[in-house]
Amino acid sequence: MRLGVDALNLVADRRGMGRFARTVLGGLQSSPDVEVTLLVRDPAHAEVLRAEFPFEVRTLLELRAARLHCTWYPWNGVRFDARSSKIVTVHDAFAFTHPHPNLVARWREQLPIRRALCAANVLTTVSRWSAREIARVVSVDEARFTIVNPVPDAFWRPVLPERAGKPYILVVGGPDRRKNLPLFFRAFERAFPDGGVMLVVAGTLRAEDETALRATRVAYERVRPNDERLRELYGGALAVAVPSLYEGYGLMCVEAMACGAAVVAADSAALPEACDGAALLVAPIDMQAWSASLRRIAEDDALRTALRRQSLARSERIDRAAPARVIAALARRCSAAVR
Repeated sequence: MRLGVDALNLVADRRGMGRFARTVLGGLQSSPDVEVTLLVRDPAHAEVLRAEFPFEVRTLLELRAARLHCTWYPWNGVRFDARSSKIVTVHDAFAFTHPHPNLVARWREQLPIRRALCAANVLTTVSRWSAREIARVVSVDEARFTIVNPVPDAFWRPVLPERAGKPYILVVGGPDRRKNLPLFFRAFERAFPDGGVMLVVAGTLRAEDETALRATRVAYERVRPNDERLRELYGGALAVAVPSLYEGYGLMCVEAMACGAAVVAADSAALPEACDGAALLVAPIDMQAWSASLRRIAEDDALRTALRRQSLARSERIDRAAPARVIAALARRCSAAVR
């Protein structure tokens, strides 16, 4: 069975969707009956992906020669027609609930999703919450979605952290308002007015969030770590904080848990589903609750130990082969239906 995979964004994206696609592709290497062809627009990307994956790589100009039975689109929509059955993963409804302020950019984000909802033979999403939310926002039957939870790569595991010095809480940001960082920074400032606990802020922030951070009296460090360093930061933190208002799943939570981190997360969107009872959950916009929870997790050794054990137990419950197995089964079903 010949499965095409939309790899247009695979070179550039190494965050949430990119991590998800890579874990599926890694698992598909163990499916001998599935011949994977990665589809790219840029020939330069083809060379990069050939070095990373043991798959055939073709440009969109070579689609006809690929003779695909089915194509998986992992990037929130359909941006080209591979002339085969279509499995589409719609991760979330952000393009509609948090629309881009620019009309053209908004159209570019929303149109591939609308096209997917019309053209897909099979729809998947990453959480039960996302299935309900997408169905609510764009009026599609929730029952059409197969749930494929993201899983942490085997890379994410406990390691001995090299960092020494002041205890810290880690938060990993992103260039989105929904990350809820200004409220979190103020809550952290209230929790630790004496600077006894440091805040380590990783990742890319909006300019507004950088300004909000600098406006506080928080003792903080800004880092842009590679994955090896991020894994160490997860393992060495008093806790990993995930204050987001809106996440389609919460892969960061399960990656941190796989590293043995205590996790404190917003009780919102799909984060409780991803954390599966292993995190300390906090009302997302209650600054007092965040301050109290951060102080508690920093001061209570027994709580941190319990959360770390729960994290590792949660990680052990995850079937890391499941996403690739489900995508392969869906592709076989689509392929059989058109033969």
